[in-house]
Amino acid sequence: MSEFKGFGPGLIDYYLDLEQHNNREWFLANRASYDSEVALPLKALALDLAADYAPVKVFRPYRNNRFWPELPPLNEHASLVANVGSTAVYYLRIDADGMLVNGGSHDLSRDQLALFRTIVATQDGAAEVRSLLSDAAANGFRLAEANQLKTAPRGYSKDHPNIDLLRLRSLSLSRHFPPGKWLASRESYERIVEGWQAVTPWVTWLRVNVPIAQLN
Repeated sequence: MSEFKGFGPGLIDYYLDLEQHNNREWFLANRASYDSEVALPLKALALDLAADYAPVKVFRPYRNNRFWPELPPLNEHASLVANVGSTAVYYLRIDADGMLVNGGSHDLSRDQLALFRTIVATQDGAAEVRSLLSDAAANGFRLAEANQLKTAPRGYSKDHPNIDLLRLRSLSLSRHFPPGKWLASRESYERIVEGWQAVTPWVTWLRVNVPIAQLN
């Protein structure tokens, strides 16, 4: 029997309030709401997902201010990542805007990007990647267009026929679901799994063709 039945019905209101009161004092005073609406359901969700996507890591509510000291102390979203340690992973984020389902490689090394560009610089390699991206797009998944080079990477012409692929810096695909009553039901789990299944061909391709093992 699954433990996850959906997120708390007050999750959206909790994050809307947090956006207005992002400080440790408010969080501690409202910790019970965080636990019931967000933390406990997220833990149950992680346990369910681990059956097929282990290991699963749930991120803490506190932001690491060692890296972003200018930002508020609390993340204004809940998130987890699955298949931790792989070249390509599955990601989930929940916030006041709804749910983001993601799969792929967000932070690639210089070596991995070089390897990817070598592939998509060829006609066959680019065709294979475009086919995978087209299939994912049919299921509502898109690359983050903002995360790309403004010009051609070193060693490639700006007139290259696959310059759009060569300029990519992030290879993760995302689909956004606006908030609704479904968040507080088992339907949220079904949307996550269906979304991850839709991007699995892309995740698999990245693991085979842009592996961590290629790093020096």
